[in-house]
Amino acid sequence: MKRSKASMLTFATFSMASACFGQPKEPCFAFLLKGDLIVVCQGRTTRITHRGDIEHFAVSDESSSLAYTTSRIIRRDAVSATAVYTATVVNLKTAETKQVIGVTGVVSSCGGILTNQVGQLPGTQDIVTGQEVSFAPYVRFRCSTDHRVVAGITRGAGGRIPMSDLYEGLPPSRRIAAAEDVYVHYFNVSPDGSRIAWFNDGRPLCVLSGDGPAQCVDHSTLSDPVSVNNAGEVLIAAGTGQGCDNDECLGIGYWKAGLPSIVFLEPIGRNPQWLSAGSAALLEKWPGQRGR
Repeated sequence: MKRSKASMLTFATFSMASACFGQPKEPCFAFLLKGDLIVVCQGRTTRITHRGDIEHFAVSDESSSLAYTTSRIIRRDAVSATAVYTATVVNLKTAETKQVIGVTGVVSSCGGILTNQVGQLPGTQDIVTGQEVSFAPYVRFRCSTDHRVVAGITRGAGGRIPMSDLYEGLPPSRRIAAAEDVYVHYFNVSPDGSRIAWFNDGRPLCVLSGDGPAQCVDHSTLSDPVSVNNAGEVLIAAGTGQGCDNDECLGIGYWKAGLPSIVFLEPIGRNPQWLSAGSAALLEKWPGQRGR
């Protein structure tokens, strides 16, 4: 979780926030609550899993797939512990499931689901299809569904970390934000490539539309990948100012350009993502959900 300069967040009920949307008035999204996947769509809130151990998740609308990560301790001593991380990938139409070992985080981008490894360079596979997704010289990137719009970060000078500023284009041609303004694991691109969103620590949460300029909002605590839709509406895990037991320090925040501050759609939760109504329906009907 990243912390920034204190700033008051505006709390609102879901119905109040919906009035700010324009279209759609009842959006569909998913998030994690106490280790389980929750879907909100068309006035319904549905608990999808009953595991209590999910750490990250992502849904691909295009491939009708879900991926979620879990971990287990395999060795522990007095000062450290060794964990094995696993991503479970589910075809929501057929209920076929596979596991990918060593994946600590996932993110929906580029029309699929990419690894989002914290503390190490990510892989370049779409873990749904197993196909390589690579855009040299970017080492961390997000892209539109059709792969025509790419934003990302290259290595620093001489190939060293820290990473570069955030760029858009192939080859990288447009500087979007300075390196210190971007948390490298959490920026994102909208499915149609028209919007790019990012944040970092004491820096604002920003959305860039077309030729800009970027529109930004100050924040308190933010965490987890930004989810930005084609309308420039952002979902983010935002600090509530409460205690941090069972994720209660984070709620599901919503923001778009023109709003003076972030508003809350859910009082507790993290790792939010926009969904299509079709994906929400598939998750609600997923035959593997019960007891999992």
